[in-house]
Amino acid sequence: MTDFFCRHRKAIVWVCRLLVGATFIFSGLTKMIDVWGFIYKIEQYLAVWDMPQPRSLVLAVAMGLSGAEFMLGCFMATGCYKRTAAWLMTLIMLGMLPLTLYILIADPVSDCGCFGDFLIISNLATFLKNVALMIMLVYLLFNNHKVDGLFTSYSQWLVAFVSFLYIISIGLFGYHVQPLVDFRPYKVGTTLLAGDGSGDADEEKFTFVYEKDGVQKEFGEDELPDSTWSFVDRRLVEGTAGDERAFAVFDGDEDVTADVLAPDSIHVLLLIPGLEDIDVSSTYLINEMNRYVNSRGGRMTGIIGADDDGIDFWRDITMASYGLYSAEDTAIKELARGNVAVVYLKNGVIVWKRSLNSIDSDTFASPDDYTLDRLAYSGMGYFWLLTFLFVGVELFLWGVDRSGRAVKLHLTRRNRKK
Repeated sequence: MTDFFCRHRKAIVWVCRLLVGATFIFSGLTKMIDVWGFIYKIEQYLAVWDMPQPRSLVLAVAMGLSGAEFMLGCFMATGCYKRTAAWLMTLIMLGMLPLTLYILIADPVSDCGCFGDFLIISNLATFLKNVALMIMLVYLLFNNHKVDGLFTSYSQWLVAFVSFLYIISIGLFGYHVQPLVDFRPYKVGTTLLAGDGSGDADEEKFTFVYEKDGVQKEFGEDELPDSTWSFVDRRLVEGTAGDERAFAVFDGDEDVTADVLAPDSIHVLLLIPGLEDIDVSSTYLINEMNRYVNSRGGRMTGIIGADDDGIDFWRDITMASYGLYSAEDTAIKELARGNVAVVYLKNGVIVWKRSLNSIDSDTFASPDDYTLDRLAYSGMGYFWLLTFLFVGVELFLWGVDRSGRAVKLHLTRRNRKK
């Protein structure tokens, strides 16, 4: 058996490199694309452990861990920094393996968030995946440095630099604007209303997940718990009519979704999942946007993840003249990312989504009929452009690196003949 591994070391190392590297690349990329989703997942963990932290610190951890996973995956898949990559990945897995074992046993969250919202796998599958990665990494610790990589040591830093620029660009866009690739149900081009948009949800049945003292429990529509429980999620019961895109809006305790989201030529949704991290200085831009929308015959609606007192507070400090309603903060976060997000709809269909911070404060200083339309962008277009540039530059560097090797080999052989 030992002889087999020695004779096929190169092939085994490359198989392990590609499997481990691809997993880390995929994990880091999907989390960095939707960095807000990773922030929410970290905060969910911290809430379960009763360890709340400032949003700025959570952001730094989310981007740092996602970026590190992606870059280490690139190093491993290309054979760069052989010892360093293997050791750092092993250290990460030494932390993740017991964590995923705890999640498997205690089940504090529904999924670990390893691949963001792009791919949700069970806690058991997550643990088994990490066991397999750990086995391959242990092998690579002793053998990775014995097999050449795609790049020589003097060009590895360029691979690292290009990888960093690529992943940080994706993360910053996702944080300041919206995820370049939308993994959630409410994509651009869809309607918020369930089914055909009629708002008829008489046959839909949901269960509601609430949490108390670190314990989550599902309740039916007619058996909701008291106020000592905190809402976590809403799930459509399988086999019932309806649509997973059933965004619900309330006026007090009354469901007004059909009226609020009724198709309109111009409709702007102002989404605020919580009032804790709100910058009141954004009020000016919000009110200017509202005046512009009204002047074009449209309407603006504020949807806040708060109770009636929270809505009254927002109305008082912003002097809001637009309609204000409530929705579950989880649903708001699923629709659009950011402390304050803006969703532009035409005839009930989503045209674009942005965080409020990504809209210039002078946008509505001298507006015209197409001001809102000019704020549209193609997230997938930017993503593929960045990805093609990243892959193209890496291939170019590999070609240059191989050319340098060929020249060096040629000169070495020539000197030997002399």
